[in-house]
Amino acid sequence: MHIKQAVESLEKIEQELIRGKSKFFGGESIGYLDIALGWISYWLPNWEEIGSMTILDPTRFPATAGWTENFRNHPVVKDKLPPRDKMSVYNQWQSKEIGAQMAFVDYQILK
Repeated sequence: MHIKQAVESLEKIEQELIRGKSKFFGGESIGYLDIALGWISYWLPNWEEIGSMTILDPTRFPATAGWTENFRNHPVVKDKLPPRDKMSVYNQWQSKEIGAQMAFVDYQILK
């Protein structure tokens, strides 16, 4: 269900990027919407890796995939991102915590 919603959201983002025909949502420079959606360029690939899934398929979403590369590699953004290895450790920990909480809730319901 959540993956379907994520893909539907990416379809809307893709259409906006195609319509704008620019490197970023605001044109050739980073704008407010790029900053608001910028987490997609860094967090989503990490979540995909940990979850062994693909949501942002570059063949299905070429404009969005290009935007993520442009955003993530922009000098203003690139130097501010946390190290990828630390993000992976954090997201793996978070995934285990959420799994444990869900198991507890399931146990409480079945009790």
